[in-house]
Amino acid sequence: MFSEIPSPEEFQDKVVLKQASGSANQSIPDVTVVTVCFNPLKDGRKELFRKNLDSVQEQVGVTVEHLIIDGASTDGTLDFLASYNNHNQDIRILSQSDSGIYDAMNRGIALSRGQYITFLNSDDYYHKNDGLALSVKALQESGCSFSFAPILPTGSPFLHRLHRNPQKHLHRILLFPTIPHQSMLYRRATLVELGGYDSSYRMGGDHDLTLRLLAAGHKGCFVDKAFVTFASGGFSTQDPNLKLSEKKRRVKRFHQEVFGVDFTDEETETLVRHYRYSRKYLSIYVASQRMIDQMFVGIPQGLGQRIVHCFNYWKYYFKCLWGV
Repeated sequence: MFSEIPSPEEFQDKVVLKQASGSANQSIPDVTVVTVCFNPLKDGRKELFRKNLDSVQEQVGVTVEHLIIDGASTDGTLDFLASYNNHNQDIRILSQSDSGIYDAMNRGIALSRGQYITFLNSDDYYHKNDGLALSVKALQESGCSFSFAPILPTGSPFLHRLHRNPQKHLHRILLFPTIPHQSMLYRRATLVELGGYDSSYRMGGDHDLTLRLLAAGHKGCFVDKAFVTFASGGFSTQDPNLKLSEKKRRVKRFHQEVFGVDFTDEETETLVRHYRYSRKYLSIYVASQRMIDQMFVGIPQGLGQRIVHCFNYWKYYFKCLWGV
């Protein structure tokens, strides 16, 4: 089993609790929201960070703990959190140097107490106060291991193009991160089973985790309501060569494990640069689509959605067949 989640005893005594009025510290919250941050107040982002905190506190229908995993910030973050006084839900804070974002996220998993876990970056926030409750309900009713929903870019009323129509983009999930990690909720037990994030990644760990979920047979459910606003850009856009290298690594590993296919470097390059299989591997594309159809529930199945799904399936099939 892949194992990256540290022992919480390593830093448990360094966690600071800000307890909501009337809450019971020993009770198990429904959801742990993990926010990993480092100097989140820099460059005039204090109010955005406050919006992040407020949006978690304002969630209704579920009990929440907000777990702040701070990488030893030097911009006054701890003083700001000490003075923060909007407490409907518990806030727990760990401030300690880490070896990267996925190391910090694994610390969040280790310290979490919720039955479900989600990750909300310090520049992102919930623009609907029932999003977590709807996601928990979808997970409970479907029995799935994770959920996801559409997301909104900051300052835009329109859903992000990759996420507004699952039928149009899920067929590429094995090659491209088409599921928005900002809206994903996971069963904590599932993340522990998988060992959390592979901390050897610097920017591709989210997609790698999704692929490992699918490879292990875990199903995902779609929540047809956008409730997260995310800040576009970020670290993943800063080093295209590293991004490509990590993408090749995780895509090649997944196809080896699931389909028993060992792509050459050239074939892997084609996959990740052009998002298409060569004609030689069309059977892999067909098999991957059958797998995707079985692994996701709650996808709208109206006539229009079915037409979109069929159109994109065959469009992509012929793109692979003709090598275009």
